[in-house]
Amino acid sequence: MENRDQGAAQNHACASCKQQRRKCDETCEMAPYFPASRYSEFQNAHKIFGVSNIQKIMAMAAPDQRQAAAESILTEGNARKNDPVNGCLGIIRGLNAQIRGLERELHITKQHLELCKEKEELDGKKNQSKEEDLQHDQSDGLNFPSQILPDLARL
Repeated sequence: MENRDQGAAQNHACASCKQQRRKCDETCEMAPYFPASRYSEFQNAHKIFGVSNIQKIMAMAAPDQRQAAAESILTEGNARKNDPVNGCLGIIRGLNAQIRGLERELHITKQHLELCKEKEELDGKKNQSKEEDLQHDQSDGLNFPSQILPDLARL
């Protein structure tokens, strides 16, 4: 049963051949990059570039870059379907806006953190001076009667 399923999968035309309504065989150069399972995505790219331009782009790409080129073509086709005016540029602009917003948020958070650190340092200094004042008051309080009322200190 698996052999039949594999054979059926092998007989399916790639997205490019299916779009052109031609038979796809094992020598098809587009099949590895545009499988039949991605036909709807290929249709989106076809509307933007056309099959002949897609084939030219793929032929100009270095063999090790063809998969990336195919993904770029499909991505642009999908982006243009969702945003016909801006396509991928709209996605890039949206991501850049997010980055700028997050950078502003990070800057504000860093400022807030600095303020918290400064407040903590000030509070620490205040507590330290309060403790020193308290120690000073306590030591003065013990010596105070002996200086003014020396007779009572001896009792």
